[in-house]
Amino acid sequence: MNVIVRTGSKVMFPLILLFGIYVVVHGHTTPGGTFSGGSVMAGGFVIYTLAHGVRKTEIDMKEIAINVLKSVSGFILIMLILFELFLRAALVPTETLFTLWSGSSLMFFNIVGGVMVFTGLLMIWYTIAKTDVE
Repeated sequence: MNVIVRTGSKVMFPLILLFGIYVVVHGHTTPGGTFSGGSVMAGGFVIYTLAHGVRKTEIDMKEIAINVLKSVSGFILIMLILFELFLRAALVPTETLFTLWSGSSLMFFNIVGGVMVFTGLLMIWYTIAKTDVE
């Protein structure tokens, strides 16, 4: 693989992840959110895998870590839903409109949902990439 492509992917990878996190966190005040941000973050890993290969990506990011992250985010999502349904209380009081905390606990739902979308798309990508290698 070309050195320019590998170096460019190493430089762009953290920036893509950071932009995906930004989209997820600000999803309740701007267009985008859970699916958009999770897709952007997964796209960063797709670019990294295409530039460096499946083997190096597996060494850098273990599949078990992705499974654990997906399971933990699913558990947190269930706890957030139960908390909202049964206690009928917001985790964070609503403040000024169009600020980071304006959506009350909606931001937490966006973050957990974004992690679930990210890990789900990443698992789909790894499955496709591995079968292509074998």
